[in-house]
Amino acid sequence: DNACLCSAGDANGDGSVNVTDIVAMVNVILGGDAELTDCADVNGDGSLNVTDIVAAVSIILGDGRSADATSAEVIKTADATTLKADGFIGAVQMTLIHGDDFSIELTDDAMVADYRTTDNSTTLIIVTPGSEELFTTTGTYEIDELIVANSASVIENATITIPEVFGLSSAYPNPFNPTISVALSLPND
Repeated sequence: DNACLCSAGDANGDGSVNVTDIVAMVNVILGGDAELTDCADVNGDGSLNVTDIVAAVSIILGDGRSADATSAEVIKTADATTLKADGFIGAVQMTLIHGDDFSIELTDDAMVADYRTTDNSTTLIIVTPGSEELFTTTGTYEIDELIVANSASVIENATITIPEVFGLSSAYPNPFNPTISVALSLPND
């Protein structure tokens, strides 16, 4: 039992809590086979998930950050997914369902950003995203599972928004003519 030999968050047992512990936890959650100590279960709930990662991030960063987010909105467009929140986000975990033509590029602006694809399912984890853009994609996909956590817990009211697409045609025949026709098309609800 490693419980007495390490401190909370020291997932790799090297005697300190740092980003290498976060990377090891992300790897195991995504299905990797790294050897972790019992201290990876930072919150002691008996399972390793994104809440343990955010607890370890809190240990690493201390209390000098902005207030925790209480709400979060994931905005999915045709080629990018962004996150808007009202405070600190510790981590985002998503499972995407997609076809064979799907590809993804995660943000570079995060403590750790990694994903694993198995068949037509991709699970991703982004730890402490530093910008609104989480990832860009090619191909269509659906968000099957979403977990957004602040430094202490899962944000229960996190939502997924898919903006409606509208079209605005060019002005004709001439924008300097006193009479201009513009067509606006909106989706039907």
